[in-house]
Amino acid sequence: MSDGLLVLLASLALMFTTAAEPAAAQGPEAAQVKACATHATSFTADSGDGGPVTLRMGCAQDAGALRPLAKSDDDLVMSFDFHVPERRQQARDLARTLVEETRADQRAGMSLAESFTKRAQRDSVGVYPPQGGGPDFDGQVHAVDDSMVLIAPAGGIGTAANWWQKWIAAGVSLGITIASSAVCLLAFNVGAPAAAPVCGAVGGALGALVGELMNAYFDGRSLGDAEVWKEALAVAMWGAVGGAFAGQLMNWAAAGTTSLITRIQVSLRHFATRIKAFGDVLTFMAGSMEGMGPKLLEALERLRGIGGTATPLRVMVVGDSMSQGDEGDWTWRYRLWQWFRSQHVDVDFVGPYKGTKNHPDPVGPPVPPLQGEPARPSVENPPVSGRYAAGVDEGFDSDHFAVWGRQAAQDKKLIGSMVTQYRPDLLLVGLGFNDMGWFVSGAQGTLDSVKTLVDNARAAKPDLRFAVANVPQRSAIGGREDLPVTTAAYNDMLAKAIPSWSTLTSPAELVDWAGAYDCAPKACPAAYDGLHPNALGEFQIARAFEQTLHRHFGIGRFVPDAPRTAPARQTPAVSRLVAEAVPSGIKVTWQPVFGAHGYTVRSRIAGSAVWSELPVATNRFDTTWTMDGWKWEYQVRTDNGDDGTSAWSPTVSAVADPRTAAPPERIVTRATATGVDVSWDAPKGPYTDTIDRYEIILWDKDTPGAFFQSTAVKGRSAHVDGLEPGHHYLVAVVTWNRAGGGMPGVARSVTVGAGTPPTPTDLKARAVDATTVQLDWKGSKEAAGYRVWVRNATEDGAFTSDEYVTDDTGRGIAFLFPGYWNFEFCVTAINGAAESGRSNCVSLPGPPPSDPNTGGGPPPSDPNTGGGPPPSDPNTGGGPPPSDPNTGGGPPPSGGGVSPSTASPASTASILQKGAAELDAALRDARRARSTAGDLTAVPAG
Repeated sequence: MSDGLLVLLASLALMFTTAAEPAAAQGPEAAQVKACATHATSFTADSGDGGPVTLRMGCAQDAGALRPLAKSDDDLVMSFDFHVPERRQQARDLARTLVEETRADQRAGMSLAESFTKRAQRDSVGVYPPQGGGPDFDGQVHAVDDSMVLIAPAGGIGTAANWWQKWIAAGVSLGITIASSAVCLLAFNVGAPAAAPVCGAVGGALGALVGELMNAYFDGRSLGDAEVWKEALAVAMWGAVGGAFAGQLMNWAAAGTTSLITRIQVSLRHFATRIKAFGDVLTFMAGSMEGMGPKLLEALERLRGIGGTATPLRVMVVGDSMSQGDEGDWTWRYRLWQWFRSQHVDVDFVGPYKGTKNHPDPVGPPVPPLQGEPARPSVENPPVSGRYAAGVDEGFDSDHFAVWGRQAAQDKKLIGSMVTQYRPDLLLVGLGFNDMGWFVSGAQGTLDSVKTLVDNARAAKPDLRFAVANVPQRSAIGGREDLPVTTAAYNDMLAKAIPSWSTLTSPAELVDWAGAYDCAPKACPAAYDGLHPNALGEFQIARAFEQTLHRHFGIGRFVPDAPRTAPARQTPAVSRLVAEAVPSGIKVTWQPVFGAHGYTVRSRIAGSAVWSELPVATNRFDTTWTMDGWKWEYQVRTDNGDDGTSAWSPTVSAVADPRTAAPPERIVTRATATGVDVSWDAPKGPYTDTIDRYEIILWDKDTPGAFFQSTAVKGRSAHVDGLEPGHHYLVAVVTWNRAGGGMPGVARSVTVGAGTPPTPTDLKARAVDATTVQLDWKGSKEAAGYRVWVRNATEDGAFTSDEYVTDDTGRGIAFLFPGYWNFEFCVTAINGAAESGRSNCVSLPGPPPSDPNTGGGPPPSDPNTGGGPPPSDPNTGGGPPPSDPNTGGGPPPSGGGVSPSTASPASTASILQKGAAELDAALRDARRARSTAGDLTAVPAG
């Protein structure tokens, strides 16, 4: 800040201190001065030598002909008198229009200060953007002959310096607005169509500039210089006029800017003599405007290159879910559109889509496609009919090219036709997350895809401009420690590469989305789910684009800070919850909640104390893997992630009566070099007469975050290729009939690319109690699992094994009656149907010493069960529980059987219930993730 400005600010502070000092402290004579007379001027009308607008201000008792407008002699009266005789009637009309708009605001409940602030914010040129709050004032505004008169009631006149600052700055701004508009009209024939919009833009910009400069001085803020002012004026005028009258604006600027600026300088100097406490401020402004006319014309000429001279700026947003938005979102596109409007930039968003992502229809589980059939269109018919938040302006221009789940690898092939069809001037690109998140490509591959997208778009329109965003981080996902590293590497590569992507006619600039978006692996307050923006995050993303557009393309007058708070998302409870038995199992439905990101459903078999919870995207939930007669209970709540959840609904229930077929029998798996061969026998029993297909389900146990994948065939065998060599895969087969998919038959797992695994070694046994041992051994990476073989050595029996296969190199064997010392154990390794020879066999020495209280040997029978061991508890397990892909436990036996060595026959139904519920939850969650095909909201750890 210059020494002159420092002296000016110091003198202003002194003047304000004097003005605000209580009258009693200034002596008896000063005590008689009324508040309305603090900055009083003469009420003698000016002859017009003060420029196009002059000022009179003081107490109503001194206001002469204006006295009847006030209620009290002590009311404050401020009159702006207009002297543009060639356009006298138009000046009067301008004043009357402004007065009526202000009165309409007051009728709507605004104070006079609030109405003036609203106008200032609308017309702001961005030198010192007006903010709400601060001292308030009310009063009246009148249009009287050639004057606009403001009146503040005596009781509302403030004594503080900032009250006078706001009152005088608001008044001077309005006076300059009307005067500038009237002088501008001199360049047009009366009634010319372009006169009103062009001169309205000119007057609004000049009035706003003067008001902002006065407030900036008063608040001790930097003003920039005349170069900054004329650029701000040019952008404001150009944006306010729009494409239709851009040519007429340029014609006026060529002929009328110098005359207008000169006449406004005269009025500012006049104001300086009338409001002596503010004289230095106004004189400084008048002097700084010297020679601004030609410079303003030059600035307007430069703006011809942005969006064309007579058409709006055409903008296409190219992105994924974070740009499209979910139903009920405001979206950052809307916040950017609001910014364009506030900057008076005439913009036309273009693209093939209008809506957010609509939620899927509430239908039952989809029939799996047959091998060779596409699972779903990859880029066709995306869900783009979702509505926006209830508060979004009806005029929002929502056209876009952003789709949930979209990758740069996909859009690089589509962008050429989009640019050819919609002819954007500016492409805003926000892609790359899904490429890296879904393992489509690494950092370099993603960069290559984005560069190809830019090249293909430019080939369709050589003068296209690009604002290309980097990729934000997201909250940490278990098993995806690679993602933050890959994202950071890509962002670094993009920042280094993008300067070389520009051409003379087609610049490309970086948008720092990652830097503006408050999201990181440790915490992500800008998102509702660790990635997708909440209402606050939408502002942050929009601001990142605004900064690039303003700094590098000269668009807009200023970029406001992102707000610290944003509208809360409504999260009402669900209603009309119904559960009913259907042929596929049980269907649960409820009334959809607008704006819900999703729902959480919890279910349990009646009598269980434990709920199983699952997120769902739509207002339907299906339990498909269930036995006849099982009673299920359900509760549902609206789930908006970190934006909040509703209360749980009341419980509803239904008894399953499925019409699905049993799982296939004798499922056999054989690993191949890059896949697996699966065969089976047809099931027997009810409902097998309508079998349509068999679904083969695979799960890669070795890939963190892997989802289940499936395909289907009509026959009783299938080959599935394209699997990862060396990885271990769970394999299951489901029978589909007219009712739907039945219970799964879980087959032996396979290790792709491996043959018969090596025999396990170093088998050891350890006694847990008299009837339980723990076995441990050394396995191999080729093995997909292990089977335990047992024989009664005392009776010289043969080795036998159940079909239970464990992934671990250890297993507990229970219920060894009359005692573990009677048994011998071996282990084999399996890879599908391929099985190794038996390992070294082990046994433990004879029984422990006799207990004098029991007589030795095994423990006595349980009087509550009538002898023998107690039945297995399905919640604690006698041996490993059924398969749970989230914990890596072993799979349940094929067809639902249970190993005699791990549970008594009495507990078979309970274990089937537990296993079906867990496997049902895991596999349906995977199906849902595939069918919605959204962005990487959260990759499960397994």
